[in-house]
Amino acid sequence: MTSRIPQAARRLNLCAAAALSLIGAAQAQTSDAPQALERIQITGSSIKRLAGETALPVSVVKSEDLEARGHTELKDLVLEMPQSLSLGTNSGAAGPMLNLRGLGAMRTLTLLNGRRMANEPLQDQYVSVNVIPRMALDRAETLRDGASSIYGSDAIGGVQNFWTYNTYKGRRLKVEWNQPEHSGGGETKAIGAILGVGDIGTDGWNAYVSLDHQRKSALFKIDRPELYDYSVLSAMGLGLLPDNKNPSPTANFGFSTSANSNYNPAFAAGCAAPYSLPTLGAGSVAATPTYTNAGCYRNPNYYDAVTDGSKITNVFAKLSWRINNAHSLSLEGLHSTFNVQKFRGMQTPGSTAPATTYSMPATSKYYPGKGITPAVKVVGSNTGSNSPAMYIDATKTPGTVSDLNMNNRTIYFVWGPAELGSAYRNDEQTNDRLVLSAEGTVAGFDYRVGLNYGKSLRDTRAGGGYILYSKAQEGFTKGILNPFGLQDAEGLAYLKSIEASDYTYRVNHAYNRSVDATLTRTLMELSGGPLVLAVSGELRRDSAKVDAAPLDYVAKDANGKYLIDAFGNVTKHDLVGETPTGVARDLSRDIKSAVIEVDAPVTRRWSLNAAVRSDTYNDLKTTTVNPKLSVRYQALDQLVLRGSANTGFRAPSIMDIQNPTPEVRSQLMDDPVLCPSATPTVANTGNPVNGYTRDQVCNVQTNYWTKSPDNSFLKPEKSKGWTVGLALEPTKGLLMTADYWGIRLTDMLGAVAIAEVQQQPAKYVQNIVRKADGTIDYIVASQANRGDTSIRGLDLSRSTAWPRPSARPPSSSKAPITRATASVPRRGARC
Repeated sequence: MTSRIPQAARRLNLCAAAALSLIGAAQAQTSDAPQALERIQITGSSIKRLAGETALPVSVVKSEDLEARGHTELKDLVLEMPQSLSLGTNSGAAGPMLNLRGLGAMRTLTLLNGRRMANEPLQDQYVSVNVIPRMALDRAETLRDGASSIYGSDAIGGVQNFWTYNTYKGRRLKVEWNQPEHSGGGETKAIGAILGVGDIGTDGWNAYVSLDHQRKSALFKIDRPELYDYSVLSAMGLGLLPDNKNPSPTANFGFSTSANSNYNPAFAAGCAAPYSLPTLGAGSVAATPTYTNAGCYRNPNYYDAVTDGSKITNVFAKLSWRINNAHSLSLEGLHSTFNVQKFRGMQTPGSTAPATTYSMPATSKYYPGKGITPAVKVVGSNTGSNSPAMYIDATKTPGTVSDLNMNNRTIYFVWGPAELGSAYRNDEQTNDRLVLSAEGTVAGFDYRVGLNYGKSLRDTRAGGGYILYSKAQEGFTKGILNPFGLQDAEGLAYLKSIEASDYTYRVNHAYNRSVDATLTRTLMELSGGPLVLAVSGELRRDSAKVDAAPLDYVAKDANGKYLIDAFGNVTKHDLVGETPTGVARDLSRDIKSAVIEVDAPVTRRWSLNAAVRSDTYNDLKTTTVNPKLSVRYQALDQLVLRGSANTGFRAPSIMDIQNPTPEVRSQLMDDPVLCPSATPTVANTGNPVNGYTRDQVCNVQTNYWTKSPDNSFLKPEKSKGWTVGLALEPTKGLLMTADYWGIRLTDMLGAVAIAEVQQQPAKYVQNIVRKADGTIDYIVASQANRGDTSIRGLDLSRSTAWPRPSARPPSSSKAPITRATASVPRRGARC
């Protein structure tokens, strides 16, 4: 993907949207004769059954139903689920993910074919739906209930289980193109294909492969002026120009390294549109502001994206064999790549740069008042040691007008490279998985075993629009770069030569290796059917790897030593806008799990299901035990009553519990104790207490840790959940459900927000680490077991089964499951 400087929007009168689906020849593996219903594994249980027999609230959506709804990606399914408060776009670099019950994506377990995948490696807590193979998808099942008794950690809010085709024979090609009604960006192009050969029934084998590829272009605010443009909003009575001075290509300058006394030679002429615009000045919206603190601000509409660009590619393949009609063996592989082109606006120096401002000597040809750059016009006292008001016109700044007294002083300013456009990073994620599985019957036992290997990689790169601080400063010192306007040919060539493009500054890995086995057997016959016992076990190793931060642009001290702190974090570097991160670590944990499940159809109408699971974590040195009981009562042929109760847990991630490297961030803030303010989260609004100066405790760049070097005190979250509901089918093809549910979380894991510390310093006094003189050294704002929370709700749904078209699509070898799998659920309501 390449950088883009957005152009003005052009309105289109019609919506241009097209989707083309080309279906090739397919050999249907079904017949016109009625098919027997097949028992399959349903999410939430280890025992195979008919889909309609479960007592748990499971939503099932077939892949053809997703297409009938007009879905172009699995994110659409996630967004339309009323139980999910999910990330709505690909603007997040981790991609869209499921967030059942609004408890956070880390409390919803995402599975592929009933098994775990490698987590997103940076946080190691969730899986993005972008890595699921869409063309190979048979159905998506959502368990709206806690499921730690079957799946272990992370299933507090529920489980999303994506099932690919068991077998597939035929071929299919799909092409999609979606164009917004207005031009400028946001276009989506996609192609998908699937090809399968072999008949598992007659040939004893089947193989198929699928491909999904999608590209989405970025959309910038400037291309939607009716939503974001300040002048348009102001004309509509909906907004005014902002009064904050932000870094812009027409730099505001001062005479100190903090550049806190700002002037701008381009202000009176309206700054340099569209890159920057004038402020109202003095923080005022009055008709005649005094402009004592005027300047130019960065036009966010020009640099900021509404949606980022993205690219998704998934390749999935599966090979299946049938052995002696009693056993089956399969090998499946997945390779997924997901790239987000994350636009971050124009980048300026931060606390980890050699300095937070640039400087320019009076010898530069661009020094104000030397000819190229006009002098700054001011009114009032102008001795060269004070800050007179900038002049704009006599009605707003009356008084004697003169040129600002520069005295050939070095000037300091915050500046960004306008001509390079919005800086963007390429967040490239890869998720690979290989599964070898077998199932069959031996000595009266049904068995299912599997070997699962998964790995994910996240490679974060400075894609374009980033520059090197030292080289930019050299350009200002030598008079090559102009901080007060667009560059000439020499300056533009120099600017492009100091751009850091396609530079990797952070790499993380995550791995998931496991072996699992399940045995099921009928113990006896009850009035309602067989009493079935299932016993499962799993050995799993989760691991994470962090690559060391690259040293290319890390600054050195006078002795030639890299500026890296005692923990291994980079403290000073030359790349403006991003910080090389990573301390080399290899982390792992071993989990041993065992599950016992019993399914008892006591009578034709009453059935019970009970399960209990234990998980032992070697790094936590603890074993959790989580039971679950569910009951189903067929009150009438058209009415089912159901309920369940369960406990659950979520273990702290490897990165939370084992990584001894603190993650340090910083921001300007007032000391909440020594510079108290009525608005403590707004910097420079407090006043110092006796014994301290404003420079010491007010508007100070303060470090805070979002990760601590020792998190051994963290405990697993625990939960208790329940559901009570019913399913009603008043007429054939119409199904309505209602489920009332509740979840209580204890020892809930969460980061302490820096704003909480600012607002409640007495409560978090232990989190504020101070130096010998009493000023803040750093603040700990990292993970902790923060307390308890409870949530309750009501799920309502209605689904209708419409007659299918006579033409048969390429089919799986499995028979239709139940009426529910052929339905088109409509969006329900949630209270």
